[in-house]
Order: sequence, then C-alpha cells, then structure tokens
Amino acid sequence: MEGATAASLWQRLPPNGRLFVRFWGGVSLLALLAGIGLQELASRHHSAATAEADQNKPVAAPPVAQPQQAKDTTEKSPDAVAANTPPDQQKMDFSSEITPGVTPISQPVPDMLEPVAGDPGHSLPKIGPHGEMPRNVYAAAIPPVPAGNARVAILLDGYGLSEEMSLNAARNLPSVVSFAVPAYAPARLPLSETARLRGHEVFLSLPMQPSTAPLDDEGPRALGYDHTTEADKENLEWALSRFNGYVGVTNAFSGLDGDAYAQSPDFTMVSRILENRGLLYLNATPGAPRSGPVMGGDASLTMDTNTDAAGVDGQLARLVAMAKSRGTAIAVAGPMRPVFLQRLAEWTRALSSQGITLVPISALSRNATLSPSVSDSRALHVAVPTGSASPQPPAPVVAPARVGTASGKRSVTEAPLDPPAPAPAQPPSPSSP
Repeated sequence: MEGATAASLWQRLPPNGRLFVRFWGGVSLLALLAGIGLQELASRHHSAATAEADQNKPVAAPPVAQPQQAKDTTEKSPDAVAANTPPDQQKMDFSSEITPGVTPISQPVPDMLEPVAGDPGHSLPKIGPHGEMPRNVYAAAIPPVPAGNARVAILLDGYGLSEEMSLNAARNLPSVVSFAVPAYAPARLPLSETARLRGHEVFLSLPMQPSTAPLDDEGPRALGYDHTTEADKENLEWALSRFNGYVGVTNAFSGLDGDAYAQSPDFTMVSRILENRGLLYLNATPGAPRSGPVMGGDASLTMDTNTDAAGVDGQLARLVAMAKSRGTAIAVAGPMRPVFLQRLAEWTRALSSQGITLVPISALSRNATLSPSVSDSRALHVAVPTGSASPQPPAPVVAPARVGTASGKRSVTEAPLDPPAPAPAQPPSPSSP
C-alpha cells in the first residue's frame, strides 16, 4: 500500500519536478562520497607523517657508567701549595690581566712557604733560605720620584669582598695603589692573582678586636686581648695561611681598625711573629702607637668612603696638604665604594701637576723603630729651612683631629700636622736721632 502510494506520488510529479529531484539527489550523494574520501586521505597522510618522524628521531645512547675516582692520597706539589689549589684543579686563565708596562708582583715562592700541619693546601709565609723577605719579594715597584715631590701612599681596604668593585679597583687604579684583603674574603684567591698581575701589592687584613666591640665584630677568628695567648696564636696562623704572596699585614679590616687589640700589650706576640716571618705591618690607626719589633709604617689619615664626590675630593685635598707639610703621607680607605673609586681614579691622574708622587705602601713602611705617633716620627718629615739658626722648641704632641663627618663604622681621623715654626724675631729698628 505504501509502495503504491509512493509510486503514485512520483508519477503525479511533472517531468520538471522529477528532473529537479534526480539532480539534487545526485549532487548530495556525490558530496557525501567526496567528504568520506577526503577524511580517509587525511587520516592516511597523518599516519604516514608520524611514522616518518619516528624513523628519523635519533636513538639516545644508553648511559655509560663512570668509574668512581679513587681517593687522592698523593702529596701536593710545591707549586700547588704555593697557589693554595689542589694539583688536579684546573686554574683560571688570567692572561688578560697582564698589562704592558706594568711589572707584576712575584708569584708565591715555594721556598718561602711553610705548610700548615693538619691543614692541607694552606701555608704560612716565611723567610727564604737565603734571607729573602716576603716584604721585599712581594713589594710593588717604586716609581721615580722627581726632586722636591712629596710622596703619598694609599691602602684600599676590603679588596676581595665585592668582585665587581675589586676588579674595578685593580683595573682602573694605578699599580702603586695597594690593597688589603680580609682573611674572610670569599674571592681572595682569584682576585689576589688579578691584583698581582696588574702590579698591586697586597696586604692581609688581620681580624682584631676593635674598641667598639661587641657592637662591631670582626668575626670568629679575631684576635682579642681577652683571649689566651694560645688562642690568639692559633687565630693568627689561620689568618696568615688563607692565601700567599702578600707583603705584610694591617689592622685595617673592612672599615674597622682593630684598635683595642692592636694597642694592647698582647699585640707584642703578633709583632714578633710578623718580624720573624719577614712581613711588614701597617698601623691603620692614625696617632696610635705601633708597638713591637716589626718593621712597618703608620697611617696619617683614614678616609670616609661612605660620602659623596665632594666629600671624597675634600679628603684627598687634605691628604695632599699633609704630604706637602711632612714630605710623606699614608691614607687608609675602606670599605670600597663606587663613588670613592671613581673620584680616586680621577684624582690620581692629576697628581703630577701638584708635586705629588704616588708610591706603594711598602715604600713608606720601612720604619723599624717604635713610633709613638706619626707626628713624632722625624723620619716621616721633611726639614724646612728657616731664616734663623736658633734652635726651635719641640713641637707639642696634639691629639688626633677629626676631619669631616664620619658615616659608617670608621671615623675619619688623621695624625695632626706639625705646627708651623715660629717666625724669627725681628731686630729692633734703629731709633731716630
């Protein structure tokens, strides 16, 4: 019945209607077949591409087991001990630090090193077999000093604490500027090598108890007047063995000066050990006595590095005035600051026009006698002729003066300038008749 009904409907359609149905029915069938074909082709293409990528993918090699290294029980070579590095450790390349026209500081000499018992890889400085002194072997070259020029030496404290500022100082300051490296400095070995190749002599900053303790602390290895002699000696040998190739030691320590211990009777033990090992000692406390038999020098001025450019320029001008008055002057500055380094570098370029020659600290630290203060040390002054041959009264000893405003742990102090000589007495004028 339904088939007959459908046939009757088809027969009832006019010829144009039948043609319309056949045409669009065929078009729909072709579109359906085309869609099914395209989907099949896309699926086959994706499978082929995946298979090709899997074939071209490199096969990772199986991990190779590394043989376990045996424990090194061989004795280190003298050169390795001199550099405080294991013999199998690859050293850094410092060839770029060699500067034409600059005489590098001598490398640590193995015959001038004493291994530390129970502390492999560290050694103490000592006098060489033929009397070679570390204070001579590791001293920087002294430039020619024109006649009539005053001499100035500058010690930068805190070298090695900041790698960026330490490299800035070593590469941009004249080689006659000396550096003090704290025993705790994390980068003391590579940065000391940079300083050596660029001609800068190095001092060891010895941690000592300051008068401001316990507010200011110089660390667990600081020498203290309330310690036993054995404890202080152990701490001293620990500090002296942290690295090699330094010309001497100083109490300047990252902006402090360890003045409490350095001025105590206990420091005599340190002084004797330093002298027996051929080292210098720079007293970084202006006006304070330097006790003991060690050869060394005394700071004339400690500088505030936490100030602006005008403050730095004022302190440098004061240093020039002190040098011209006495003939020599030593300044200690630390810790290093960017503004201070920039102003110091510019100041060094104009020294020749001021009648000043910059020399290393070791050049002004050859005083082997006890000096109660810089102002009393006649070896550090230049005699000024006067118009009268009559003897002058002795100059009074004046307490250290304060310069500028201190910002930080260290006060800006100086050993006082000598008072001017009194004017010669004028003869009485002849009376009129």
